[in-house]
Amino acid sequence: MKLVYVVLLIVIFAVFPNGFTHASVLSQTTASYATGNNSTEINSIVQRAFDIVAGVSALIIAILWVPIAMGYFSKDLDRKADARERTKDALIGTIIFVMAVSGVLYAVIHYIVVG
Repeated sequence: MKLVYVVLLIVIFAVFPNGFTHASVLSQTTASYATGNNSTEINSIVQRAFDIVAGVSALIIAILWVPIAMGYFSKDLDRKADARERTKDALIGTIIFVMAVSGVLYAVIHYIVVG
């Protein structure tokens, strides 16, 4: 599946978490949203989007570590040695990625620049 379709599905699931329902249920839901607090709905959409970003981030980190783990389980000694060398790089990359996604990297750079 192309990456564009995956991103589109993620956006659809973030905006419409309950899926597509019958028209009467949809009209009742829309009426309750109109009478309810709009900021609560926006907060829930932002929270769902954050959850999706966290899930995609976990998937990216897992994809990063899978080839290294496969190298450790190999019977080839050269491949095991290569996996040991790549472990350090993957660990540093994972830490930087987690810091970037969580906002810690922004805070550290902001502190260095602004003081």
